[in-house]
Amino acid sequence: MENDSNLPVPGWYADPRGEAALRWWNGRAWTEQTAVAPGGGAFAPPTASDLQPVAAPPLAPGVPGRPTVVVAGRVRPLSGWWARVGAFVIDYLITIAFALPFIIAAILIVAGIDFSSVKLVNGEVKGLTTNEGASIVLALAVAIAGNLLVGFTYQPLTMARKGEQNGRTWGMQALGIRVVRDNGAAMSYGPALVRQFLVMGVLYGVISGIGNAFTVIGGTIAIALAYLWPLWDSQNRALQDFICSTHVVRD
Repeated sequence: MENDSNLPVPGWYADPRGEAALRWWNGRAWTEQTAVAPGGGAFAPPTASDLQPVAAPPLAPGVPGRPTVVVAGRVRPLSGWWARVGAFVIDYLITIAFALPFIIAAILIVAGIDFSSVKLVNGEVKGLTTNEGASIVLALAVAIAGNLLVGFTYQPLTMARKGEQNGRTWGMQALGIRVVRDNGAAMSYGPALVRQFLVMGVLYGVISGIGNAFTVIGGTIAIALAYLWPLWDSQNRALQDFICSTHVVRD
């Protein structure tokens, strides 16, 4: 039998039976006392109502040390760091796959240019014809447009799906996690675009570029800290979660 000292403290937790929003855990076992979610009605703690918490404590019953968060009156278990990393890697590979045709097209556009004859003289590029210069500009435009198209579509659109898949990219879906907004609203295209593209893409890219330009690796360290932050944050949040008021939870 598990040592009582390892069990969660008494309090209101998400009902494991699914019969109510919250159920009272007495420190050793579930009781028959239930309550509605915060904001949905009055609480009726089984003992000392003026002293007992009305929100779920940070431990999930039966899983010591696993943090939870209350979002819109619902107690949600938080995602671990490795699940977030796995989802990020999957999404990164999917993003590359979607952007690859544009990159290949850009390479084909400049395939006939002999770059060995190109030189920089007094700040000017020498050794390129007018047509070759135009080809390079077109190739860059194709590559940039392709990456922007992927950034504006894949992650924001998959996270904005309605119903069971809301808040999930395909990578998050594979790992059983999702992004939830702290105000309880569903994840829509706008907030998803801000979080995934503007913050994690544009803002992090700017921080990395400027930091590395002045300190060689300072920008890389800053972004690494942003992604590693859930390892020591009590609610497993990364920088993008603080900026966008979100949490990443497990299903």
